[in-house]
Amino acid sequence: MVGGPEPIFLPPGVAIAILAFLLSLLPAILFVWLWYLRRADRPVPARTISAGVTLGMVLVIPAFFLERAVPQWWLRISPQTAHYFQGGLLPLQTMGDVLLPALGTFLIVATIEEGVRYLALAPWFRRSREIDQVFDGLLVGIAAGLGFATVENTLYFFQLFNAGSFDTLVFVFFLRFMVSTLAHVSFGGLMGSLLARGTFAIYRPRLLYWYAFIIPWFLHGLYDWLLAVDQVLYAVIALLAPLSLLVAGSNKREWLVINRDKRGITVVQQSPLPEAAAPDNSSWNKNAPWLTSLRSNGKKRPGVR
Repeated sequence: MVGGPEPIFLPPGVAIAILAFLLSLLPAILFVWLWYLRRADRPVPARTISAGVTLGMVLVIPAFFLERAVPQWWLRISPQTAHYFQGGLLPLQTMGDVLLPALGTFLIVATIEEGVRYLALAPWFRRSREIDQVFDGLLVGIAAGLGFATVENTLYFFQLFNAGSFDTLVFVFFLRFMVSTLAHVSFGGLMGSLLARGTFAIYRPRLLYWYAFIIPWFLHGLYDWLLAVDQVLYAVIALLAPLSLLVAGSNKREWLVINRDKRGITVVQQSPLPEAAAPDNSSWNKNAPWLTSLRSNGKKRPGVR
């Protein structure tokens, strides 16, 4: 009798790494579905979203090495404050125990992680012809944030699996799922939308480019600082503002206006014409098919005049 194929046994480390990666993919899949797959209008191709997720994963490598190198460099300059780069030391007894962790969260973590994301997304947005709307920038920014969070979550889960801390794993999973992934979605989406607006802006684009780094950087540093001093609730509250902006912005008509064609950035950038005057073959109708269905029913979408 000919036996079946022999089972393949993976080394324990490889099996744990695969399990940790699959577990960390769950929040990424959820947010891709919420922000992209469930929409009837998908103005940016799926390959661009995939490229954004892949880019976010790759960016973990330089961020990881930089975040390890900078504290070692700081240790030579100021040994007495180097421990604050690892977060606050509890219990917090002095004002320095509250304020000095900001050295690590703002100067290292936020600067490095938002810096590498900015340096990767800014030239991509300027050159890409597939990113021609502000909403495209939001989607690609969210995708990059999800890719970064996926690898970061994998590293956390791998360490917990290796240590056998399965009771802690459940708590950390929900913490990373609900808080950390939301944070990267917020920072990445905010940076992507601001970068897209700066790319398509005719007037004062440099100011928007400046905002595209400073605002996510500040929110990231504030979020990590609140976690460092054990204020998880306030860290979650700090994420509500950027999330609200992204949700509100994604429903704005002007975020779906075409700002670029084969010749480059368009000179006249304005909101689409009112429904009665808009031609059926306009770029706006093509990228927002819900207008046609609403017009046929004699209804207007809330917020559309």
